[in-house]
Amino acid sequence: MSITGIVTSAGLSTRMGTVKALLPWRNTSLICHQVRAMLEGGCGHVVIVLGYECTRISDEIQQTFDENSPITLTCNIDYETGRASTIKQGILSSPKDSSGFLLLGVDQPTEDHIVARIIKEHKATRMLISSPRYKDKGGHPVLFSNTLEGELLEINDDTLGLKPVFEKYRSHLNRIDFETGQVRLDLNDYKSYIYSYELFGNKT
Repeated sequence: MSITGIVTSAGLSTRMGTVKALLPWRNTSLICHQVRAMLEGGCGHVVIVLGYECTRISDEIQQTFDENSPITLTCNIDYETGRASTIKQGILSSPKDSSGFLLLGVDQPTEDHIVARIIKEHKATRMLISSPRYKDKGGHPVLFSNTLEGELLEINDDTLGLKPVFEKYRSHLNRIDFETGQVRLDLNDYKSYIYSYELFGNKT
């Protein structure tokens, strides 16, 4: 059962005012931290979907990881249409034998122990979707079974992306409670980045 991690990093970072993927986090860049957390947490492969500033971010990844690492870099040329197209690009670029897709935005910093627990409990429960929770609110990354691949490839931003999939399979949702608010982090702007960095990002 090989889980593919999908890191979406294609957006314009308009509200941040700078490229989110290259912001410092845990003695490296945010994008490299996310990829490392996915790999060390148990993902058999990681797909990174880029768009805006594709070359700069690609160079950062290639300078950090060995060329034999189980990583696929792909570029979504339609990134300005919204996140749905980026998610679909990640799924289409995943290995054919992927048993599930662990979705994570570059601006949602996680840790390898969070990834590991989600994968472990997903495999144990065999539910269609596994979602981390903090104080009864959904977080990330979210793990989808490969049996939902067809429906994931039908999502679009006009119908709020992944929301219809969640709604349809709410009774098949594995809710995993965490005691850390890190599963709810979302670095939308520079103020939220600085706040979150002081709490989680400057640790070694």
